[in-house]
Amino acid sequence: MSLVLFYVLFSMFAVIFYDSTRFIIPNWLVGSLLLLYPLAILLSPVTIDWQNDLLGMLIAFAIGYVIFALRLMGGGDVKLIIVLSLWVGLHKMTDFGFYFVVLGGALSIALLLIRKIISLVVNKNTKLPRIFRKKEPVPYGLAIAGAFLLMIFAGEIAMLNPQLLFVH
Repeated sequence: MSLVLFYVLFSMFAVIFYDSTRFIIPNWLVGSLLLLYPLAILLSPVTIDWQNDLLGMLIAFAIGYVIFALRLMGGGDVKLIIVLSLWVGLHKMTDFGFYFVVLGGALSIALLLIRKIISLVVNKNTKLPRIFRKKEPVPYGLAIAGAFLLMIFAGEIAMLNPQLLFVH
């Protein structure tokens, strides 16, 4: 199970890297997390209510479809939320949503301030990383991955609880 946890952690840090540098969340990352879920169930030291997890994912899909259709969020962000909601499960989805909304708001405010300060201090001809350029979107995958990491380390995702790795 520790390899599953390691891969999930790696994936979240990869999401943060890709979304902050390229403003994209690769499909292979999201797809690999989806494909890893059944293996994680089999290896989990605790019983997993996969039917409720699947229901949570379907609800996230329905909501995500509307959010994407209204152009409120990018497709990569929506796909990531849908797949991570499978791992989070139906009973923790509101916590997950709350965490990524709060982190996303904080990230948005921080980027607005940083971008404003940079525009006042840096020469206009200076080539900045895209994340620091005015009028660029907020890479929301950072907040989504951050919320998921927060839930892992708080022990809120039963099969990914780091404390269970050391139980004999």
